[in-house]
Amino acid sequence: LADMQNQGGMLKTLKLLLKENVSKTEPLFSHATFSLISQLILLSFKKSGFSDSIWLAMWLSVLSTPSLISRLSPGHLDLLSQDVLTALVSLSAHCDDVIATLSKEELLFVLLNCVQLLYQALKDGIVIKYPTIIGTLLKLLTSAGSSSDRASHWNPLLGMCDTPVSPHLNNTLKQLSVQIRMLHSQLFKKFFFQDLLETEFSNSNTRVALLGNTWKQLFSTGKCESRLLLHVSGVCSLYNTALKTFHLYRADILMSLCCFPDLLSSLWKLVYTEHSQSSRTLARNMATEHTTDPFVPLLLLFCSAFSQYFVVLSDCEIYEQEQPFSLKELATIGDFVNSMLFNIVWNHYDEMKTSRVLDRVSTCHSLIILLHERDERRRYTSNKLWTPKDASPSNIIVELKAGKGRAHKIADYIPWVLPNKKKLEFLQDVIKQDKIAQRAEDRRGFESKTVLIKIHRKRLFEDGFQQMKAVPDQILKHNVKIMFVNELGLDEVGIDQDGVLKEFLEESIRHALDPTFGLFIVTEENHWLYPSPLSKIHYEHTELFHYIGRILAKAVYEGVVIDVNFAPFFIRQLLHNKNTLFSYLDELPNLDTELYKNLMFIKTYDGDVADLGLTFSVDEDEFGKVVTEELMPGGSYTTVTSTNRISYIHQMAHYKMYTQIHKQTRAFTAGFRSIISDEWLRMFSLPELQKLVSGDSTPIDLTDLKKNIRYLGGYHGGHRVILWFWDITINEFTDEEKSSLLKFVTSCSRPPLMGFASLSPPFSIRAVDEAEESNDQTPGQALRSSFKSFLGLQQGPSSGNSRLPTASTCFNLLKLPVYRSKQTLRDKLRYAINAGAGFELS
Repeated sequence: LADMQNQGGMLKTLKLLLKENVSKTEPLFSHATFSLISQLILLSFKKSGFSDSIWLAMWLSVLSTPSLISRLSPGHLDLLSQDVLTALVSLSAHCDDVIATLSKEELLFVLLNCVQLLYQALKDGIVIKYPTIIGTLLKLLTSAGSSSDRASHWNPLLGMCDTPVSPHLNNTLKQLSVQIRMLHSQLFKKFFFQDLLETEFSNSNTRVALLGNTWKQLFSTGKCESRLLLHVSGVCSLYNTALKTFHLYRADILMSLCCFPDLLSSLWKLVYTEHSQSSRTLARNMATEHTTDPFVPLLLLFCSAFSQYFVVLSDCEIYEQEQPFSLKELATIGDFVNSMLFNIVWNHYDEMKTSRVLDRVSTCHSLIILLHERDERRRYTSNKLWTPKDASPSNIIVELKAGKGRAHKIADYIPWVLPNKKKLEFLQDVIKQDKIAQRAEDRRGFESKTVLIKIHRKRLFEDGFQQMKAVPDQILKHNVKIMFVNELGLDEVGIDQDGVLKEFLEESIRHALDPTFGLFIVTEENHWLYPSPLSKIHYEHTELFHYIGRILAKAVYEGVVIDVNFAPFFIRQLLHNKNTLFSYLDELPNLDTELYKNLMFIKTYDGDVADLGLTFSVDEDEFGKVVTEELMPGGSYTTVTSTNRISYIHQMAHYKMYTQIHKQTRAFTAGFRSIISDEWLRMFSLPELQKLVSGDSTPIDLTDLKKNIRYLGGYHGGHRVILWFWDITINEFTDEEKSSLLKFVTSCSRPPLMGFASLSPPFSIRAVDEAEESNDQTPGQALRSSFKSFLGLQQGPSSGNSRLPTASTCFNLLKLPVYRSKQTLRDKLRYAINAGAGFELS
């Protein structure tokens, strides 16, 4: 005993023998020998009365052996648990000495042995005091899990760490993992959260009794006297630290907490009860690096746990069953966290530079991204909710243009604070300034950087692909001119006009996105486009996707609207994967309704899922050959069970909507971002990005078009044909006919997002007569025709009564004959736009 108290040679030898025993594949001691040694030690301790000094020696030596408690027999555990309180008090009292003496790996072993000792004590019904154990575990977790930025050694429990892993850990990994799971076992959760779960927050008197004047206490004394709040805050700090220390077990810990009945709702009620009027105070304390606010750990654990849980919730659980929160509560959570994040970024931007504050903001940001994306896909709030009361979009835009850091952080973190129109105006301004800067750069150079690309009409897509591969991104962005070569091999007129580039972009994209070409396919119900998993039928399919991304981005850069609908799960990836917790299961019904139903059946199956005979793999038909793809390493040999079915469901959805088209999507995204900066894209949501590419889906405002029209060939605003035209289209055309008219002239049925003033080239109407049909007018004839049209004097057959309106879509030009009656104009125009006749590329 004296030798033990002085940590003499016998104790050091015993420590070495125990560690060597667990580090060998074949133990040095037999089970009987190990049992005898354990019994002798414990009996000696009992003889000493489990003194404080003896327990300290035990923690520093014997109990720093990995998974030692797991190896003790039930009888030995019973012997230990008789005075486990003394053990925990001793560890608490000398925790700093233990941390200073032992290595990080030994601290990890002490921590997990302590967890199992506490688990055994709780199992035996021993009463444990909160402050003692929470503070001790928190210190050990922090010390055992800390590592530098230069960590270079892989630890199967902690991830990357500073020191090499010893054989003691590798050979006891299974037992150590069991000890980690005890930390979030039912016994621990009940022990830690029982008082919180028994609290009724709906009664205001109860709230005052439990929380008291919390903020008055904090401001006057820097302390909070609420026992419940301090206890729950300590527990939340403990689990927040555990999530960082055991980040490889993060998902298991969080899902275990979420599945504990009413824990999420109780945590939220405790936070919101005190901050229902405003989130400003909490925002300020969140931005304080060494905050003492007891609500901060609560909110962080709630956001972490709810983010993890929200991903696996189906629409039925959220919208119909309203679990775990009602839709009204969900909107309240979104409003609160959104407003708090805005206050942190806008009012405390300078404090966000520390890693601790950034981690807090990132935790809350993960939840708000999920809540906003779900609401965007299927509404449960009003649009106004996502714009905080304190936010001024105009001021944010002003600072954004001035390059202020906090404005850029707003645009990156919570871009929905800004109305879409403001963001589009900013993007247009940025692109305009980018073009001005490039022109100034060109003027400073001695040689022109413009690249002329000749495209044969019969090989439009192929020629564009081959020639543009060698064109640098900056040149493609600013200095590319297109010249078409006709069927006779002669250069066509039209070089240096925006319409030729527009025609090239539209025709190239239309060809590339045609499902018969093999690069893209459509979803069954909505006919949305997404990359074909079998696109590798093309030799250079990833290069082709990169090229398509570039020319589509060039169209956006030039303000060319493309009439195309991409699948949300595909275009989402242009947004730089803002949220790694995004669940592809939510979008799966858009791709494969039948598969989604089957996965939901597995999720709710009451029997033994293993009886279904499923594995973590999927069979794919590739050109007549069945290929098995594994959803995880060894997936073909991993059976889907009732325990792992949630993982299987999400991995299957992730495979179908991400993994099998990942190469194509990555190439497309890289091409797109080479022209449109990722910094510009991040401020747009998924529907906004879809509109940016393909225009607005709102009804067409022909009054706006009328204000921004350009008349050619003698037409003017007071011409009788023009007056008839606007009366017919504005007052008589249905919404469908207005869309058909727009598509007839511009090749896109949707209006530009910023109105027709932003359409390039501008929408134009030109007067034509029969002589123009053969394109052989002399300059004198063209002048006389324009003069007659201007005066409304066109006569006879040349007045166009037998001719349909035509369009040059590359120039957004409507060629409208000078009709002699309003009825003729109405009939001819309707026939042309509804029959799809009259397309003419000049």
